[in-house]
Amino acid sequence: MSKQTLLLQIHRDLVAGNVQLPALPRVSLKVKEAAADPDQDIESLSQIVQVDPAFCGYLIRIANSPLYRRTSALSNVGQALGRLGMETTRNLAMTYAVRSVFSARNRFMARWLEQLWKQTIMTAALAHIMAERCSHLDTEEALMAALFQDIGALPLIEKASKYPELLKDDEAVKWLIAKYSATVGVAILHHWGLGKHIQEVARSREDWMRVHEGEADLADLITLARLHSYIGTSAMKTLPRINEIPAFHKLSLGEVGPSQSFEFVDIAKERIQQIRQALVA
Repeated sequence: MSKQTLLLQIHRDLVAGNVQLPALPRVSLKVKEAAADPDQDIESLSQIVQVDPAFCGYLIRIANSPLYRRTSALSNVGQALGRLGMETTRNLAMTYAVRSVFSARNRFMARWLEQLWKQTIMTAALAHIMAERCSHLDTEEALMAALFQDIGALPLIEKASKYPELLKDDEAVKWLIAKYSATVGVAILHHWGLGKHIQEVARSREDWMRVHEGEADLADLITLARLHSYIGTSAMKTLPRINEIPAFHKLSLGEVGPSQSFEFVDIAKERIQQIRQALVA
C-alpha cells in the first residue's frame, strides 16, 4: 500500500471519528472532581490519592523539587499536599495524566514520543517562567496547559505505528501530526472535561499567526513559549521572527523581545532545568 493511500485511510478514520481517545487516569479524575467540590479539604484529598502509590510518590518528589521545596524535605503525601495545596495538586494530577499517556507501546512510538516530550517540557518550562511576567495568567495553569498542547499527536503516532510503511517515513508522520494534532487534541481535552481556554491551547498548536479579540490569553502565552523553545535549533530557519507573531504584541513581557530572546533563554537556563527536572520526576 502506498504512503498516500495509508495517509488517506488515516484521514478517513479521523474524519469518521475512528480514533481511540486516551482515558483520564482514575486518580487524576478523582482529584479533579475533589478540587471542584467546596466540601473537600486536604485531609479528604489525602485519602483519595493514597489509593495510587505511584501518584503519591510523584507528589512527594514534586513537593521536594526546587519548584516547591522550602526548608526541610517531606516524607509523606499528607505533608506534600499541605505544601502544594488543592489547586496545585489538581494541576499536578492532570500533569500526571499527560505523563501516563506519553507511554510507548513499541519502539516506533518511543522514538516519536521522546521527541515530543522533550519539546513539550521545554515549552512548559518557558511558559511557567513567562507567566510570572503576566499578572492575569496563572503560572501553574500555564505549565499544565503547555503540557497538553501536543496531546493530540499521541493517538496519531499510535495509529501510524500500525502501518510498517510509515515507520521510517519521518516526513509523513510529521505531516500527520501537523495536520491533525490540534483537532484530536481538542477532542481529548473535551473528553477529559477541561475548560475551553485549555482546549484553545491545543487548537492553536503552532498557529503562529493566530489573531483574536481581547487581552492576551493562555494560548498566546503558550504560542510564544513554544516559539522560544525552538531557539538554537534548525527549525528556527522556517519559523517567523518573534516580533512577527500577534501573540508577542498581545503580551507585555519586558525583556522577552526579538533581540533579547536568546539572552532570556540563557538567563532562564537554571530555572528551566529545575522545572524540567520536576516534570520528569
